[in-house]
Amino acid sequence: MKIRFLVFDIYGMGGTVRTVLNVTNYLAQNGYDVEIISVFRHRKIAFFEIDPRIKIIVLHDVANRNKSDKQFQTRIANRMLKMKSKLIHPDDEGYHFFSLLTDIKMYNYLKGIDSGILVTTRPSFNIFASKHANKGIYLIGQEHLNFSIYPKRLKKSILKHYINLDCLATLTDEDTVDYQKLLLNGKVEVKKITNSIPKLRGGVSSLTSKTIAAAGRLVPQKGFDLLIEAFKIVNKQYPDWKLKIYGTGRERANLEELIEKNKLYNHVILMGATQHIDVELSKASLYALSSRFEGFGMVIIEAMQCGVPVVSFDCPKGPSEIIDHDKDGFLVEEGNVELLAKALMELMNDPVKRGEFAKRAIKNVKRFEIDEIGKIWMRTIDEATHQINH
Repeated sequence: MKIRFLVFDIYGMGGTVRTVLNVTNYLAQNGYDVEIISVFRHRKIAFFEIDPRIKIIVLHDVANRNKSDKQFQTRIANRMLKMKSKLIHPDDEGYHFFSLLTDIKMYNYLKGIDSGILVTTRPSFNIFASKHANKGIYLIGQEHLNFSIYPKRLKKSILKHYINLDCLATLTDEDTVDYQKLLLNGKVEVKKITNSIPKLRGGVSSLTSKTIAAAGRLVPQKGFDLLIEAFKIVNKQYPDWKLKIYGTGRERANLEELIEKNKLYNHVILMGATQHIDVELSKASLYALSSRFEGFGMVIIEAMQCGVPVVSFDCPKGPSEIIDHDKDGFLVEEGNVELLAKALMELMNDPVKRGEFAKRAIKNVKRFEIDEIGKIWMRTIDEATHQINH
C-alpha cells in the first residue's frame, strides 16, 4: 500500500517539513512504500535529510526553472503563473505562492491517483483533497492549529469539507475534542497524533553557558518582538547573558531595528537558520517561547529533549500539554513580558533548579520520541489499509 504525503515544499525549512520528514523517514525505515508530493521546490538541495527510499515528486520546480526558455509552452505556463489560484483557499497563509499553473499540476496529479493513502498537511490541502480526490483513496488530513485561530471564511470551508476526510490527525487533546464536536456529522475519525522528535545529535546541555535560545520563523505569530522586550528587562540584571534566536523570515528587519533601539546588539543575536537545531539547543541553558499562539510547540520538546528547561507563554494551544509547570519548566501568562522576564531570571539565578528541571524535562518528552509516535502512525496506516481492503 502506497502512502503519499502532499506538502508545500519538502526541500524547505520549518516545523512542518521537519515533522513530516520525521514520520516519513521512520515509515520508510520500517518498510513502508512512501511517496512525498512536493507542490514546490525552492531549493536545489533539501534543507533536512530525506531517506533515499522515499520517492519525491515535485509538481512545480522553481529551483531548476530555466528563466530564459522562450518556447510556446513555457510562455503559456508563465502567463498561468500570474493568474490566481482557484483551488487553494484564499486564507491560506501561503496563498500568494499558488497560481492557476500549480492548480492544474495539483489537480492532474491528484486525479491520476486511484488507490492508497493520502496524507495532506495544511488546511487548504485537506479541503482540496476532500473535494477532488478519487473515491478509492483513504484521506488523512493533518491539522496543525486550533480551529479558533482561523479566519471566518476558512472556518466555514473546514466545516463544509473536513467531514469528507477519513481521518483527521490533530496535535493536542484540546484540538481533538474541538474537532470531534465540530465534525460530528461526518464519517471522519479525529485522533491525536502529536509531532515527534528524532534521536539526538547534539547530546544533552551542560547548562553552564549563559545563553537563552529561541527558534522559529521570524513572523509576528512567534512573538520575538515580545521576547526582545522581555530580554531588555533581563539584560539590566544579567548583562553577561545572551539571547540567540534561530530562524529566518519577513520580520528580521523589524527585529533588528528593535534590537538596535533597545541597545541590545551585543546581547541579542539573530542566528539565521540551522539544519540541526538540537545541536544548537544543547549549547544553551534556557529556552524561551514567546509565541502569540502555537499549534503544538515542536521546538519545546526539542529543547526539553536536550535537557534545556523551557519558559513559555501559556498561549493556545500546546505548551500547557507539554510543560509540567514548576516541575520541568515555567508557563507564564500569555503576552506578559514582565512575567516572562521574571521566570527566565529565576532559572538564570538558580542553577540547581535549572538542573532539576532539565532532568524531569528529559523524562517528560520521551513520550514524543519517534519510536512512540511512529508506532501510532503505523497503526493508523495499517487500520486504513484494512478498511481499504475490506
